[in-house]
Amino acid sequence: MDRLNAMVAELISTNKKLQKQVAKLSERAGASSASKNVERGLRTISRRVQRALGGTTKRKRRKPATAANGRRRKTATRRRKAS
Repeated sequence: MDRLNAMVAELISTNKKLQKQVAKLSERAGASSASKNVERGLRTISRRVQRALGGTTKRKRRKPATAANGRRRKTATRRRKAS
């Protein structure tokens, strides 16, 4: 457990360093398209690290809306063409 706590603390400090680097590089780079792509990639990595640390919860899938009376709607059946 102590090892896990140490690893989490290391990830947190690394994440903070990366966020500072992102801020510095984005200020220095200006508004070029290449820097935007790099910044987006770094934000993605940062977000993944935060998720791995349990910062955010997973979104739940939405269930399809049910009928007002609580029963499932039957699907319509098609008639075959007479040949």
